[in-house]
Amino acid sequence: MKVSRHEHARDVQGRRAGFVSQAVGVVLDAGVIFLIDAAALAVFGFVRFLLTNRDFEMPQAGPVGNLVLVFVIGVAVLSSAWSGSGRAPGMALLGLRVVGRDGERLSSRRAFWRAVLAVPTLGLGVLWVLVSRKNKSIYDIVCGSAVVYAWRPALPETRQNR
Repeated sequence: MKVSRHEHARDVQGRRAGFVSQAVGVVLDAGVIFLIDAAALAVFGFVRFLLTNRDFEMPQAGPVGNLVLVFVIGVAVLSSAWSGSGRAPGMALLGLRVVGRDGERLSSRRAFWRAVLAVPTLGLGVLWVLVSRKNKSIYDIVCGSAVVYAWRPALPETRQNR
């Protein structure tokens, strides 16, 4: 009997995501962070253009300034996404969610520290999934989290499913 893709997707719902899924999610999320960085610089340049007599030009933050900006944006985007819906933008495209050990929403503190570890290491902690029997990255081990397949958005909390 052939299993349809929909049945397979239903079967893996809630299971820990594998290396390829997590790695692609990291790359997509990094792309989002760099796009936000470029947009922030462009907005700054536009506001400067409106408020001064200078011609519009894309601001250059310099190597250190850009690293700081990317770090701040990355931590803000990832920690807010992981402590909220559990889905950073790239992960959402792949149907992935970061959850706590208990399978529930990741606390704000754990989401923040997970992002603080992930951003400066460029997500390379995901490589640990290749040798982990539980598909855990370095970030999952340190922060008590897991990346799971979650195709459907979580149901809103009601009295019936508490």
